Amino acid sequence: MRVTDFIKLDEQNGRNIIFLRVDPEDISITLSEIIDALSDLSWISKFDKAYLRQSYRTRAEATVKHICQKIQDGAASGVYGDAAEYIVSEVARETLVKHLMYKDIPLGELFKEQISGNPGFDYFTANLSDVIIFGEAKYLASKNAYGSGMGQTARFIKEGRDKADLVDIQNFFSENALTGVINGTKGFSIAFSAKSTASDVLVENIKKNTHFAELSSYQELIFVAVNI
Repeated sequence: MRVTDFIKLDEQNGRNIIFLRVDPEDISITLSEIIDALSDLSWISKFDKAYLRQSYRTRAEATVKHICQKIQDGAASGVYGDAAEYIVSEVARETLVKHLMYKDIPLGELFKEQISGNPGFDYFTANLSDVIIFGEAKYLASKNAYGSGMGQTARFIKEGRDKADLVDIQNFFSENALTGVINGTKGFSIAFSAKSTASDVLVENIKKNTHFAELSSYQELIFVAVNI
């Protein structure tokens, strides 16, 4: 997969608002790479406490099996359905890590409590200033999903889901980054399935969205359009 567009929407007053577009290119290769990435549990070995390693492994192994099966079923049928949001999440997560050099944190589903359908944000990272970025992924089969992603992110902020997620992500981030969230220093990423709409049109429509002003008030706001 490759980043085809990188557009800066704003970088004033300490804020960084950017738009990236990602083309998976050969979808079969991308799906294979996603399965490999999800199945790589080497991140667990970084924890020095045995009970943490065992706990994360127990949670992750069941979730990986569940997600990979959905992706494989979608690849076989050509209808990705429930797997699509996992694909969008993982493509976005990898893009932030590889293209922006942000912190590499496994997909939220791998370490949260339930095997699937966990409430709260889908993926997490931290930027080069150690600010935590909370990511939400949305897929719609018939249209660009940025509106759905922006609406849900705004709702999650009002409900305090970012703060609620700190319990789950505390072992992956510094004390300073975690405390920053409580004090309002944080960012958000919205990953969404994109159709054939040109990137400049997507950007203009995103800026017109009713939630844009609210979401852009934080330290960072990253949109990741995934061609799927």
